[in-house]
Amino acid sequence: MKYAVMGSGKTGQAVIDMLPKEDIIAICNTKNPVTKEKLVGADVGIVFIPGKAMDELMPIMMEIDMPLVIGTTGYDWPQDLDAHLKSKGKTWVLGQNFSIGLNVMRYYSERLKRSLEALIPEKVNTGIVEIHHVHKLDAPSGTSIYIAESLNFPKADIKSLREGDAKGTHTVSFTLPYDSVSITHEAQSRAAFAEGVVMACARICELPSGLHRFEKLADSLIEAANR
Repeated sequence: MKYAVMGSGKTGQAVIDMLPKEDIIAICNTKNPVTKEKLVGADVGIVFIPGKAMDELMPIMMEIDMPLVIGTTGYDWPQDLDAHLKSKGKTWVLGQNFSIGLNVMRYYSERLKRSLEALIPEKVNTGIVEIHHVHKLDAPSGTSIYIAESLNFPKADIKSLREGDAKGTHTVSFTLPYDSVSITHEAQSRAAFAEGVVMACARICELPSGLHRFEKLADSLIEAANR
């Protein structure tokens, strides 16, 4: 598989470092802007650019035919994007967090909450704490918001901490009358996110046209393994 990478920031660079160099067709960034011509020959595009830069790139993304794996956060995607992609026969995978470990943690947090509430309804108090590097602009993070939504937990109650160069730590806790249960994911390296991106690239050709969430793709693979 041949790749075109759009964005070479910290996470984009981690993706570049994980891919075989001979399989990278293009690396585009502010010094080497994206054009359709530079992407010729790529089987899949990988997009990790800031949300504020997405408006400029969107017209090109809509024109190219190859599937895209997109890790841009902090961007308001059009409400009709899925329908538009289907009408054009395009396939995009969009992820809040591509860490495989994080998505397994989120998946089982949902099931842990349901299990506890089935045993002691109305006595389970949920908490979410997320820690990221001091340069991260959005707080709470898109990942913690996604986890909160999956647990019907108020976004306003997420505790967000910004410390040093923390790659990302998310903890979901359940406090019971006489004990507590918690589950934590801590990213040790941005390679954790790159690993999920590579997995999404390998699976994207199996997906129908339209907009797909990496989190849902991860869920389907976990459930298939558990059958």
